[in-house]
Amino acid sequence: MRSEPNREIPPLASSEDASLAEYSRLVFRLARQFYLHGGDEDDLYQEGMIGLLKAVRAYDPGKNDSFEAFATLCIRRQLYDAVRRSARLSQREEEALSKLGFIMQEAPDPETQCLANETEKEIQAALNGLLSAFEASVLSPYLAGCTVREIAGTLGCTEKSVGNAIQRIRRKLAQYLSQGDSR
Repeated sequence: MRSEPNREIPPLASSEDASLAEYSRLVFRLARQFYLHGGDEDDLYQEGMIGLLKAVRAYDPGKNDSFEAFATLCIRRQLYDAVRRSARLSQREEEALSKLGFIMQEAPDPETQCLANETEKEIQAALNGLLSAFEASVLSPYLAGCTVREIAGTLGCTEKSVGNAIQRIRRKLAQYLSQGDSR
């Protein structure tokens, strides 16, 4: 079992620093639950501390009951974002290296490739019938690796509406795929 790394905290200069020092163990505890592709636990700890700093700066006692609950939420969101960014980046790096011939991908046999193409076409056709116009406009850039913020900026809508559309797309796709046995 790993122990907490020795983290020296500079002399406290403000209440912000005091809060960071007081809740650094919470950051360590939450960061241990994640895995960062291409990183180590110190990278996750730093991301968690960024989340804690955001929590310290954004906390409003009038709106939120418990600082610890609010900080936990902010830290987890920061860690999730870091893990997502890492996975997306590593996937893009792998695709680029593959295109340059540095990573040899196993070529599927023609029969498997043909079946995969047919399945992909069936799913695309089914999604075209299931998705609204807005959901369809969100799907292409999302599959291309664009972030929710980038899609929202391109479409001129809020990030929340894009996120909701992605959740609806996932639900519809899962429902379609779960009906696969009965098709």
